[in-house]
Amino acid sequence: MNKSVYINRISKFLPGEPISNDEMEHYLGFVGGDLKSKSKAIILRNNKITNRYYAIDKSGNSTYTNAQLAAEAIKVLVKDNFKIEDIELLTCGTTSPDQLLPSHASMVHGELKSKPVEAISFSGSCCSGTNALKYAYMSILAGFTSNAVATGSEKLSHWMSAKNFKEEAEKLKKLEKNPILGFEKDFLRWMLSDGAAAVLVTDKPNANDISLRIEYIDICSFANEIETCMYAGGDKTADGGLKGWASFDQSEWTTRSLFSLKQDTKLLDNYITQVGTKTIAATF
Repeated sequence: MNKSVYINRISKFLPGEPISNDEMEHYLGFVGGDLKSKSKAIILRNNKITNRYYAIDKSGNSTYTNAQLAAEAIKVLVKDNFKIEDIELLTCGTTSPDQLLPSHASMVHGELKSKPVEAISFSGSCCSGTNALKYAYMSILAGFTSNAVATGSEKLSHWMSAKNFKEEAEKLKKLEKNPILGFEKDFLRWMLSDGAAAVLVTDKPNANDISLRIEYIDICSFANEIETCMYAGGDKTADGGLKGWASFDQSEWTTRSLFSLKQDTKLLDNYITQVGTKTIAATF
């Protein structure tokens, strides 16, 4: 097939003003009341991130939904000779949809108020945005559409809010344990923030501006070899498996913070370089 696909525009949307490291807990809250995180300083020192963007205020009130973040990025993307009504395909990836149903892409489409289009959602902890871009790329490559808008967006601040860990902290207090979050939960509170990006993908390059031609997009899963590393809506079992939220009693959903985003950092340290190298070697 002798056809090329181009990224002709890229945009972003970050909510509000940048939040410094010192201000983070004033937005996310202090778990267990006023107890400061023991791991925060270590994590920030190592990740070198100096500020975040949050789609919540200091009272925990939402300023944007995830769908609105993505829609705002798309609004920045469209201009001049390309309007929202010209979008033929909308693909949206996220780890943190605002709800289980409807799908994230449908909610973004609803925010745009554009014409009826094919709207496809992708989920996953790290590659959802790339999956959205690959679907857009393949649609144009196959000749189904001549353009597509792909987005990647996250609103993780509401998942990381201290109020979501309140019952777990209270349970630990009753057991006379220190109500500090386990590292697998606390780690990501100091890594992630909110925002969205969008790309316009077409079958023709810009006439008077730079375009990026997509040569290929390669995605590979190692779930057949390695146990779950990042997860939400469940908990890991002793044998490394994952037990979903529906298999727990409702009372455990909050006392175990089942819907928080967690990461097994030991797996990350052991395998990310190993499997990444394996993928590159197999590709080239």
